[in-house]
Amino acid sequence: MKFLSKVVWSEGMYLGPHHFQVQNRYFEDSIRFATSSVWFEPYGFTGYQLDAEALRNGTVGLIHARGILPDGLLFQMPESDPLPAVRAIADVFPPTRDFLTVLLAVPTRKQDGMNCAASDSEFAMEARYVAENQVVHDDNTGREEKPVQLGRKNIRFLLDTEDAEGMLTMPLARVLRDGAGHFIYDPEFIPACVRIGASEPLMLMLQRLVEILEDKSTALSRGKKSSAGAWAEYSTRDIASFWMLHAVNSAIAPLRHQLMTKRGHPEELYVEMARLGGALCTFAIDSHPRAIPLYDHNELGHCFRELDRHIRKHLEAIVPTNCLRIALEKAADYFYTGQITDQRVLDRSRWVLAIGSPAGEVDLITKTPQIVKICSGKYVGELVKRALPGLALTHLPVPPSAVSARVDMQYFSVDKVGPCWDSIVKTREIGVYVPGDLPDTQLELLVVLES
Repeated sequence: MKFLSKVVWSEGMYLGPHHFQVQNRYFEDSIRFATSSVWFEPYGFTGYQLDAEALRNGTVGLIHARGILPDGLLFQMPESDPLPAVRAIADVFPPTRDFLTVLLAVPTRKQDGMNCAASDSEFAMEARYVAENQVVHDDNTGREEKPVQLGRKNIRFLLDTEDAEGMLTMPLARVLRDGAGHFIYDPEFIPACVRIGASEPLMLMLQRLVEILEDKSTALSRGKKSSAGAWAEYSTRDIASFWMLHAVNSAIAPLRHQLMTKRGHPEELYVEMARLGGALCTFAIDSHPRAIPLYDHNELGHCFRELDRHIRKHLEAIVPTNCLRIALEKAADYFYTGQITDQRVLDRSRWVLAIGSPAGEVDLITKTPQIVKICSGKYVGELVKRALPGLALTHLPVPPSAVSARVDMQYFSVDKVGPCWDSIVKTREIGVYVPGDLPDTQLELLVVLES
């Protein structure tokens, strides 16, 4: 319960410790009420560093830590608060256990009980604060030292095997055993944080994700540039690729900002990653945004690992297409060859030759069926020597919808019958002859698969 009633100060009143204690509770609870009303899950670490060297000797220790406990108690160790005493774990972590969770703990604030005790009191371990004298100076003069009793936060380590009744806890680390039986901190464990920069595993995951997205964007952009060399008519496959590129590019800038500032709340990072994960579900037949894990502030490691795995899996998806390209390489002047590696292009499919040249549209349309020869790579040279025709070519005023049509290219249907086709099927090699009548030729051999 929060105490949100102000103390009424009046002239002539008798002042006692209760007045200042109630005023202090009012200020503390007002701040906690405001932060919990404005921010989602406003507790966790803003930074911490575990003592890995101490763990090798079988003890858990901190080098520094700062943050907010679940009830709003602030801590900054060792600058403002002393570090908790190290804890030996060898006796409480038997080989039969897979892991041991280390918690940061402090006694809960009692509404009508003792919250502060002297350091030598028998109740010191149960009190939220321990009273200690500290010498301070007068801020005005810098002199006149006087001892002031301050309440030190009674923060300590607690293990998940121990009774936590009457304690407020927040997980800090998970201890594992390596292959040699030595104690190590789980590198994948992420405690509750109010800044993503507090967790090195979370920052590494985010950095890798941004790099993957940038690489994916570059790969998808290559296809966009190749199609945009001239005004183009885009196929359904291209449109799907552009939507994939849109989803990826939309996520890069916000995630890079999170990576650069390191100050965002994990929930803010989750929102950006979940938005990307949901968008990528569009490109998977068996996926739905319901599969995206929900945000869990107390299980950030599991939550973000599952979300990261979901995104990576869907980024690897290939946008389905029924249009394949057979790569043609220049083997000699006027001769091009290609290899057939996919059996589907020989089955139920439609072959389309795309050809472009500065010779002009009219020459391309009229001359290509007469002078361009297609056969197997083995025999196309013989066709030229003997002036024999290859596979018949028929001009297509409008190419198939699966083909990304460019205005500087003309498209011809390839007739898959005759000895030349039989030779192509047998050798799985393609040869194309384009004479000098069509200079500076651009060639593409496209195969539209029939469903």
